[in-house]
Amino acid sequence: MKVLHIEASPMKGESFSSRAAEALISTLRETHPDWEVERLDLWVEEIPYFDGRAASGKYKVMRGLPHSPEEAEAWEKVKGEIERFSSADLVIISSPMWNFGIPFRLKQYLDVVIQPGLTFSFTPG
Repeated sequence: MKVLHIEASPMKGESFSSRAAEALISTLRETHPDWEVERLDLWVEEIPYFDGRAASGKYKVMRGLPHSPEEAEAWEKVKGEIERFSSADLVIISSPMWNFGIPFRLKQYLDVVIQPGLTFSFTPG
């Protein structure tokens, strides 16, 4: 079992959500020592932007159209994050609430990994 812990609090150990996640992960490690836990600190690791190059690259690749090296590189970075997220069997997100919302780094990450046809699908209706 692979666990992905997404740390979205810049306060780390001073944050209630971070301490709660660490307690949960500690218990998981004790009860399931064979589980792999990966920690993604959104304030330390570079998260790709889903910008115009990535969006353009995505649609051109999906349609089999020629794309620039910059578009391909941007889309490959996004796909790498999607793979990391999708390969987890369990995702734990520790996040504070900022102004009744989530930190901008978590929003950025979710915008990158939540892609139709890759992490979710829908049917018109």
